[in-house]
Formats: sequence, structure tokens, C-alpha cells
Amino acid sequence: MVERSENISWKNIFPNENRYFETEKGILYLGDALEILKDFLDESIDIVITSPPYNVDLGNNKYHKRPYDLYNDNREHHEYIAWLKEIFAETYRLLPRGGRVCINIGDSKNGAVPTSSDVIQFMKEIGYIPYTHIIWDKMQIRNRAAWGSFCSPAAPSFPTPFEHILVFAKETRKLQKRGDSDLTKEEFIEFSIALWRFPPETRQKQFGHPAMFPEELPYRLIKMLSWIGDTVLDMFAGAGTTLVVAEKLRRKWIGIELSPAYCAVTKKRIAELQSKLF
Repeated sequence: MVERSENISWKNIFPNENRYFETEKGILYLGDALEILKDFLDESIDIVITSPPYNVDLGNNKYHKRPYDLYNDNREHHEYIAWLKEIFAETYRLLPRGGRVCINIGDSKNGAVPTSSDVIQFMKEIGYIPYTHIIWDKMQIRNRAAWGSFCSPAAPSFPTPFEHILVFAKETRKLQKRGDSDLTKEEFIEFSIALWRFPPETRQKQFGHPAMFPEELPYRLIKMLSWIGDTVLDMFAGAGTTLVVAEKLRRKWIGIELSPAYCAVTKKRIAELQSKLF
């Protein structure tokens, strides 16, 4: 059953159908992202921060034994890319001029399937302007078990202990409205280098989700690329990390998630955060 707080004026522009829960600052929708996005108004979102499924066959992949709750992570690659393109084409109209889209994505098969390159190409076809390409060094170089052709150029393996954070803008790279920032000088200096080093999420079992990014990732993007009070969208909300960070940083937020189980996790995380803040 959907829980409702008092109507807040900014939320009235968003559809009531499929709301799972909401706070003063945000709304989480339960359902298919593409179908829900179609009911959003033009220019209703300031920034998108999301990480879609990587299509690496979670659950059957030897490195990723736990599958998603509902989503099939093993589509034909062309079908997967077409699906992503349709979703990000829909988000284009939701952004104002200067609005940003941040996509965390990884390549599969040690880079042999360059998903990040395919995303860059279709985003340009939609009309987005490439803004920057950040490499996230996950600091995971450990003892290796797979070398390919060890000590031979025949077919060596090149593991990829990094992921991509692709940032795009609509029509112009510069924000067209002014606002208040909470970005410190020290953060700006550190975050403005397009090589970010921080470890991955370690609480995936705790939250019951197989593929989460850590809070540091949306924290940096929200602070670096948005004003206080902006509206953040994550249409692949998962366990709600983007939404939790947006709540902490005084941004409005909209999340969409297909899985009721993951929605429940997000609701619990937000409730626990609010109990600490107030």
C-alpha cells in the first residue's frame, strides 16, 4: 500500500499512479521505468544519476553468482542497447536546457564488449552533448585467478578493475539557472579530476541487491553537478543509494524501481536516515 505524506507543491507535477512511498523530498515509483517516465512532464528533472543493469548475466556469471530479483540480465546485446536508448531518449525531454545525465556503466568480458562506447554513441544520436568521461578506479586489484594465456601473447586476459561514469548535457554544458552550492573548495579540486578512486559498495548482502554502487559515487555527482534543491532522478533505483544521498544533500529526488523487494529496502534506508537526521 502506498504511503502518502501531505501534498508538497513540487510533487504535484508528478503522476500519482504507481507511487510506492514518498517523503517531503522525494517519490519512489514501483514499476517499469520506460512506462512511468512517459507520464512525467517536460523539464521536470534537473539531473539524472543512474546505473542501469550491465547485461553481464548476473546469477550465471562466474564472478557474479547472485541474480537480480526480477530483471533478466542476459539480453542479446543489440536488444539491450536499443532498450537503454529508448529510456534515455525519454529522459531527454524531461531535462531543461543544460540538464545533465550521469550514467555509471561497465564493459563486459574484460572490455571485449564495449558497452560504454555503445552508450556514448546512442546518447549522441539522441542529441545529448558529451560532457565528461570519468574513470572510476574501484581499487580492487588483488591476487588474480585468471590470466588467459599466462606469460604468452597468444590470448592474455585484461581484467578491468574500473567502471565508467559518462556525463552528458542537454543542448549546452552550462546550467541555465543559478542556485546555491554546497560544494567545498577541497571537494571541487578532488572531484574535478576525471579519475576517481574509491572502493565499491561492501553492503550488498545486507541490502539484498547484487550490483550496488557506493554512496560516494552519487555524492560526488550531486555535489559537483547540481544546486541545492534540484530534482534528481534515478530510474534504475535498485536499493536506493542515489535517493538516500539526495535526501542527505537537500535535493529533491525521484526514483523508479521494478522490484518490490528493492523498493522495500529503499523505504527502510530512507526511514533510518530520517530517524538520524531528525
